[in-house]
Amino acid sequence: MSLESLLKDSKNLLILGHQNADPDAVCSMIAFARLYKTLNPNGNLHLAADDISRLSNQVLQTFAPKVQVSNTAGSNHDLFVLLDTNSRFQLGPSLKNILENPKKTIVIDHHERNPEINLIAEHQILHDEMSSTCEIMVKLYSDLGVQIDANTADLLLTGMIFDTRRFFFAGYETLSTAIELIVAGANYQECMKSLLIKPDKSERIARLKAAGRVKVHTIGDWIVAISKVNAFEASACRGLIELGADVAIVGGSPSKDVVRLSSRSRREFYEKTGVSLGSDVMEPVGQIIEGEGGGHANAAGANGKSNLDKALVTSVELIRRIVEKTTDSNEDSPV
Repeated sequence: MSLESLLKDSKNLLILGHQNADPDAVCSMIAFARLYKTLNPNGNLHLAADDISRLSNQVLQTFAPKVQVSNTAGSNHDLFVLLDTNSRFQLGPSLKNILENPKKTIVIDHHERNPEINLIAEHQILHDEMSSTCEIMVKLYSDLGVQIDANTADLLLTGMIFDTRRFFFAGYETLSTAIELIVAGANYQECMKSLLIKPDKSERIARLKAAGRVKVHTIGDWIVAISKVNAFEASACRGLIELGADVAIVGGSPSKDVVRLSSRSRREFYEKTGVSLGSDVMEPVGQIIEGEGGGHANAAGANGKSNLDKALVTSVELIRRIVEKTTDSNEDSPV
């Protein structure tokens, strides 16, 4: 059954984003909601995420102040759409058990494929070659013959800017899509401005604590930094990368039976070692913490229940094995 048919037949759609939804997730959720209403004006929809980030709230206030993203799912939905994640666990504790039937579930995502995705959704729109879920949304609008209005273009461009680190991780297709959105009416300066935010005091403290607790491992020519904080793990990772690490892995346990890990690496690290933080590190580590993990080559995470210290140590060892194997292979190669 085609995406268009699924949306036109649905009377009560639930659109889901991952826990602590970032601008790519939130902006693609809104864009998808508008696509649905264009194809099915009489349909009902509900947007839900187990919390959204502070930055996402700022983007909403800029471009879609009337949009409500709930932290509850409601009931009687006949179709479920997951955006910017292909993992049930990444939906967070309040929403991870809401999915009822793979035949009624669609996943639209740009992360590395979750091995268990077939148990979640029968309908899959996966493009790990694309920079963001917002970029996928532009393609869906085009495929379905729906025009993107200026406000939706603002949202989609903002999501792309965020997930590409202001187009640092962007190739020809991504830049072409960005130009397409600007032609559709997106205001590049306003999109950039919506993403400018000073970290609050608690986030800055978390970054400083991560730096103070850091353990540094050298693997060949690479510097791998691990640390622990109880909040803002992703921000702490970025801080450690800015301080000089090639790879940063930060874990936290903000409450009982909750364990989170975030990881980041420099682009050069992946290009030269082939180590994908998503499939090579966070996916297996997800099992150690009794949860799930995944993501991109240079940015990934995991959520679970226990074994934080073991997970951090294992992360380093997984990286070490691949890097040393790659190095040995290169050394053994004939010149």
